[in-house]
Amino acid sequence: MGPTELTARVSRDACVLGAAVAAPAAWLGGLDGALGTAAGAGIAVGNFRWLAARVTTPADGSAGRALWAVSAMLRLSVLAAAVTLAILSGHAHPLGIIAGLSVLPVAIITRGLRDARSER
Repeated sequence: MGPTELTARVSRDACVLGAAVAAPAAWLGGLDGALGTAAGAGIAVGNFRWLAARVTTPADGSAGRALWAVSAMLRLSVLAAAVTLAILSGHAHPLGIIAGLSVLPVAIITRGLRDARSER
C-alpha cells in the first residue's frame, strides 16, 4: 500500500469515526457539541492530508528543508487559526472540538494495526 492509499484510508476512517462521535456529542452537548465535533474532525483530517502531501514531496538540500520548515509553520498556524475561529464563533463547543481532533490518532492507530494484521 502506497502513501496516497494510506492517506485516503486514514482520512476516510477519521471521517467515519468523526461522524460516529458527533451523534453522542449532539446528545450530550446539543447542536454546539455536534458542530464542535464535526469541526474538530474536519480540521484534523485537513491537517493530516496537508502533512501527508508535504511528507511525500521530496526535499533536496538546505533550500528544500527551509521550504519544508516554512510550510510546517504555515500549516500549524492555519491549524491554530481554524481551531480559534471555531471556538470564537460560539457555535462549536470546545470539548466537541477536542473530541473531533482526537479521532485522527485513533484512526491512524487502528489503520496501522489492521494493516499489520493483514500482512501476517
